[in-house]
Amino acid sequence: MNDAYSNLDGSSVLVTGGTGFIGSHLIEALLMRDCRVHCLTRKSSNLKWLPTEKITLHETDLVNPKLPDSCLDELAHVFHCGGLTSARTRGEYFAVNAKACRSLFDLLTPHAHHLKSVVHLSSLAAIGPSLNPPEPVDDDTPCHPVTHYGKSKLAGEKIALEYCGKLPMVVIRPPVVYGEREQNFFTYLQKLKQGWRIQVGRDPRHLSIVNVHDLVKAMLTVAQSPKQENPVYLVTDGEIYSWDDVSRIASAILKVTPKTLVLPETLIRLAALASQLKGALLNRPAFLDRQRVKDIRQLAWTASSQKFFDTFDFQPDYPLERGLKKTLDWYKDQGWL
Repeated sequence: MNDAYSNLDGSSVLVTGGTGFIGSHLIEALLMRDCRVHCLTRKSSNLKWLPTEKITLHETDLVNPKLPDSCLDELAHVFHCGGLTSARTRGEYFAVNAKACRSLFDLLTPHAHHLKSVVHLSSLAAIGPSLNPPEPVDDDTPCHPVTHYGKSKLAGEKIALEYCGKLPMVVIRPPVVYGEREQNFFTYLQKLKQGWRIQVGRDPRHLSIVNVHDLVKAMLTVAQSPKQENPVYLVTDGEIYSWDDVSRIASAILKVTPKTLVLPETLIRLAALASQLKGALLNRPAFLDRQRVKDIRQLAWTASSQKFFDTFDFQPDYPLERGLKKTLDWYKDQGWL
């Protein structure tokens, strides 16, 4: 095993959001460190990606979590990945992405003496888009979230930082995260495979991105040695891309020459309205809503990770071409493409 993560090896770890895309990859990495993994789940949770025979599941409500003392008394590390990326209302976002944080950290505080790290997974959305596209925001940029999701993630961050004096807290802010099992970015890649490069409007748009394996590596890194002075870090792959770059690299891997389909913003807004009406009828979050349109309309979701790289001497393992190749190969093997 890599001595870089010796504090994690064989330790007892709690993961929230473990049934999700990022959380399930994190659990796999923790099991490779021989960690004893505890995972919070709901009655409705899909356990498809979890090796349930190797971990301990605790069925409880994230907004008001309850854990047995036998679990809490042995925890060394906590990774809070649970949250909502889509919801019907502003209140739903804040209940899970903010209020639930306080409930969890209150639960952990009496056991702080044996905790080595609490890693809180936030989002670039908590800061907001580039103020001067395509120039990146950084960890010192004033926060200006533009959606309910971003505002709720910022509220969750603020709650997490309230506990810095009680818990060994560190906050990670990723941008777009891609990799095996992810389904939103996959939709864009699927359209490329079908021969269509989807573009919103005529203006060039830029983004930062990170492969899920590099994000998990970053989370393990900060858990090994959480830094208490201003412990909030953006984590990307270190580059800034245009959507043209993403399309070009992915198309080359897929061996396709897609045609560009430009979607006017007006059409996106109408589609969002229709999607919201459908969601309301089915009593579930819309696939595309007006909040998501606010995200899509931004010219740049770009960020600098230099503070994180310098603080932890960190280097990503997956530049975009390598990461997309690994991801697309998995999609093909699974029959997704």
